Amino acid sequence: MFENEIAINQLQLKQFAAIVADLPEECLYTRGAGHGHPPVWILGHLAIVGEMGQTFLGGSLTHPTWAPLFGPGSSDEVQPDDSLTRETLITSLNQAYETLQSMAAEAKPEDVAGPHGIELFDGSPIQTVSHAISLLLTNHFAFHLAQLSSCRRDRGLGHIF
Repeated sequence: MFENEIAINQLQLKQFAAIVADLPEECLYTRGAGHGHPPVWILGHLAIVGEMGQTFLGGSLTHPTWAPLFGPGSSDEVQPDDSLTRETLITSLNQAYETLQSMAAEAKPEDVAGPHGIELFDGSPIQTVSHAISLLLTNHFAFHLAQLSSCRRDRGLGHIF
């Protein structure tokens, strides 16, 4: 299940690797022009949301303390923290989506047919767990990847794609 979404997310993870290659540790807390989010929040948000996606498929949060800091509805006012290194965030994000992909590939249609319970999507076309997993692997990841890419471009670097 989710073959197309997994393929898209795999491509996005390759794009992610190219983008973060040019984002050094010292720019983690520099807000992006336009969207205003610092890379530390974007990285942490994508990582924790990937872990949250796993919970729909029987998984659990690897970084539960990150949920209030980076989860849906969180402020992007992240204070410098020695535990939130560039490498830790990148590794956590990659692990979150690799695991989500594996779990999604094994999901049975009946396991993802029910309502997701995400208040943010109440009244939207995103109704089921399947819809939510598809969104997390594609649109949500791409939206924040574009923000991260703009942080890279803010550093005066040219396009990479």
